[in-house]
Amino acid sequence: MDGVLSTLIAVIGTLLGAGVTHLFQRRVSARDQVFAAQQQLRSERMAVYSDFAGALTEYRRGQQDRWHRKNEDPDSSACFEARTEAYRLRGVALHALFRVQLIASGQALIGAARDAHEHASNLHKASDKAELSTRGALAREALERFITLASSDVR
Repeated sequence: MDGVLSTLIAVIGTLLGAGVTHLFQRRVSARDQVFAAQQQLRSERMAVYSDFAGALTEYRRGQQDRWHRKNEDPDSSACFEARTEAYRLRGVALHALFRVQLIASGQALIGAARDAHEHASNLHKASDKAELSTRGALAREALERFITLASSDVR
């Protein structure tokens, strides 16, 4: 009888140990999966936000170039090429903006991205060099506000 009781206790102890181990492993696995998903989302956001900042910087530069070529000679081929390039860069910036809208965690960040895009879009409408400089500074500040919000979103 002593042998049967000892065997029964050993079997119950083994089963209990296996069950507890399984439970802990499942919890650790779930925690690891959540951590991996958070890291992947952080990485994707970092890529999308930096792509947007780069695309918007190029778009701003293209808009300023468009303004300069138009004021030099509105009928020149350089003006036409600058306008065409500005349109291409606008498409790239819009694509980057859409990606921000898809992955951003909040409306404030999306609003900042839209605001930065809007400021860049209006650069070529400046009436003189002083206004171009003012609009350029506003566009740069809007992009910096976006970057500030985006950096807190990826921490």
